[in-house]
Amino acid sequence: MKEFKWAVLSLIVMGLFLSACGKKTEGDVSLKLKETGDVVLTFAMWGTPEEKLAVYKVLQEFQKKFPNIGLKVIHTDSLSFGDKLQTMYAGGTPPDVHYLHVESFYDYASKGLLYPLDEFVSDPEFQFEDLYPSLVDAFRFGGQLYGIPKDWTTFAIYYNMDMFDKEGVAYPNEKWTWDDLIKAAQKLTKDFNGDGVPDQYGWLNETWANWYYNFILQNGGEIFDAKGNWVLADPKYLNANAEAVQFVADTMNKYKVAPSVTASREIGGDASFVAGQTAMCMYGRWVQLRFKNIDKFKWNLSQLPRKKNKISVVVTVSLSINANTKYPQEAWELVKFLTSYEGQIFTAEAGLAVPARKSLVGSDHYLKPQEVLVNQPHLARNKPEEDPFIAQLPGAKLPPLVPSWIEVRQKLDEQFEDVFFGRKDAKSVILALDSIVKDIMALKSQAAVTGAEE
Repeated sequence: MKEFKWAVLSLIVMGLFLSACGKKTEGDVSLKLKETGDVVLTFAMWGTPEEKLAVYKVLQEFQKKFPNIGLKVIHTDSLSFGDKLQTMYAGGTPPDVHYLHVESFYDYASKGLLYPLDEFVSDPEFQFEDLYPSLVDAFRFGGQLYGIPKDWTTFAIYYNMDMFDKEGVAYPNEKWTWDDLIKAAQKLTKDFNGDGVPDQYGWLNETWANWYYNFILQNGGEIFDAKGNWVLADPKYLNANAEAVQFVADTMNKYKVAPSVTASREIGGDASFVAGQTAMCMYGRWVQLRFKNIDKFKWNLSQLPRKKNKISVVVTVSLSINANTKYPQEAWELVKFLTSYEGQIFTAEAGLAVPARKSLVGSDHYLKPQEVLVNQPHLARNKPEEDPFIAQLPGAKLPPLVPSWIEVRQKLDEQFEDVFFGRKDAKSVILALDSIVKDIMALKSQAAVTGAEE
């Protein structure tokens, strides 16, 4: 019965989503680009229909400035993009310019697949010093720069203000602990019809590594140390890591303040927040592309709770150039335009992510984004430090930047399913993972050596 109720809600939300997306079709003039020219660049990106539309508008402005450059865009959803890009490189047909998540950067840079950008960034028109240094450094390898950060985000708690007000619960704040989170979620979890199944949950979980990594870091745990050594099962970190992963599972199975993994996936994660069925969730700024359309209730956001540490994961994406592009100068002009102040205004205003340019983050384009404020005017900020994403950046930590992270991450997500479904405890799963991950890393290392010899 529980899963049925959430499945029905999923259908309702999906119907609303499809209806909204139906207003923007592939035939929309906003999605038209000139694909011919003296030079034709291929550009690979991911994103929702809303993001695609926004990026195309920027690309159209680029072509006004460079009418001799044609653009062929390869667009996929974010989940498929990694496999698509890998296939294109393996097949010898990589795009000239493409998005590259920081998680994947080390692998591509270490294989010599990316074009070094140091020769370009001295261009005074580019204003290199306006980029956040910590984000720029994330895309350096071997002392060279191979990507320009286009945007980034830390994580924040999104909360339904109306639900909190109705139950007389204090809003989340920067001093919240894990205990505060649980206590609030318990008060906000409601079974309105008395059938024993919550109709409203206080909290919503995700089960992908960069999401629960926040809790691991907050508890003083770690997955890889600063030297790239696997330490999830190391005695120094084992208890902290297990406690963090178990905490996520306990919100579903012990405290019962969050829907089950199955129920959450059926409705599509954050869709339950949009539908007013969940009081709190934790995401980066990207969800504001959807949340800004909420007009049935007021929502706000806060910094993450703490346990031993006050910390958030930060994720960032670069624009990088294929090392073998035939048109490095033209490819750079595209990267330069897309990461310029002008090119990143859409990111700031749409609620997509946080721009990588400090000057833009300090402007009303970001602090008072009109698209987001239409339904939520109280979200206007006067200073960057009032924004949870900005406030958390100084102490934030990137995902593990090691060659094997993608494969390890997939194995973690797979094995932790048993914990999240309540079938096993976190410590036993972590201990069992130890030899599995070490084998993955050994194979990855051997493959790198073999590749270098060839």
